[in-house]
Amino acid sequence: MYIGEFIQTFETTRETVRYYIEEGLLTPIKVNGNYFFTDLDISDFKNIRELRDMGLSIRVLKQIKKNKKDCGSKRQWEDNFQIINDELERVEKELEILAQQKKTLEAVSNQLQLVLDECSKKELENE
Repeated sequence: MYIGEFIQTFETTRETVRYYIEEGLLTPIKVNGNYFFTDLDISDFKNIRELRDMGLSIRVLKQIKKNKKDCGSKRQWEDNFQIINDELERVEKELEILAQQKKTLEAVSNQLQLVLDECSKKELENE
């Protein structure tokens, strides 16, 4: 399938597809100067989407694709296991940062609410 049909089928953009090609995540062949996507490219794109939906970065996707050379081997599974565990650790750190930001924002919100309550009370007294 050519790029136009590929884009329509997968409801994506030409820019996204070209970016994945530039990054080496998709490797369609060129036919008369146009990209042609094989069943393998279609499978790769579906995998890219699934992994991106998990929040994995392009850098991580490239690592996973690189591991495909050892497809089905214990080494591939070990490498992918490590990649996923590293991502879990990264997400945990992000969650800790977000939890702290949430606490800080809640404290500021509570302080502002107190100030607003005080302002409302003064306005009622002045009426």
